[in-house]
Amino acid sequence: AIFVYFIIIITIAGVLSSDGRSKSFDADANGYARSEAISVIYLQKAKHAKRIYATVVYGKTNCDGYKEQGITFPSSAMQATLMKECYKDCNVPLNDVFYIECHGTGTKVGDPEELHAIEKVFFEKDRPTPLLIGSVKSNMGHAEPASGLSQVAK
Repeated sequence: AIFVYFIIIITIAGVLSSDGRSKSFDADANGYARSEAISVIYLQKAKHAKRIYATVVYGKTNCDGYKEQGITFPSSAMQATLMKECYKDCNVPLNDVFYIECHGTGTKVGDPEELHAIEKVFFEKDRPTPLLIGSVKSNMGHAEPASGLSQVAK
């Protein structure tokens, strides 16, 4: 019953695509397609690894806090704050970043908020090179609880 209620709520909220396609950062975006994924990341100390495919250098999260718009409305201000803090903490110059894997749900509210945050962080000053962005959701839809790990795997 709770699952059915959830589907009704996200349908009414307009986050589900009527044509079953996720069109991240597209002018024709009309919501996301739900999908399923099993994602696993095996973490271990490098000194114990037989082989290393990637290294997790740093991780950080934050929270939007209470907003009148509710949980489905992202905060570009908080996203920008998180990105600025993360790159500063890691001493990574913003102009050295050439690609960002975004959340990119394909919703009319979420994508513009995310792009606004990216613009605030990476285009505050003159940027000498393009910044490419992408979202795995345009390939496979929104694997709701596994979406973050699907993007890491991409």
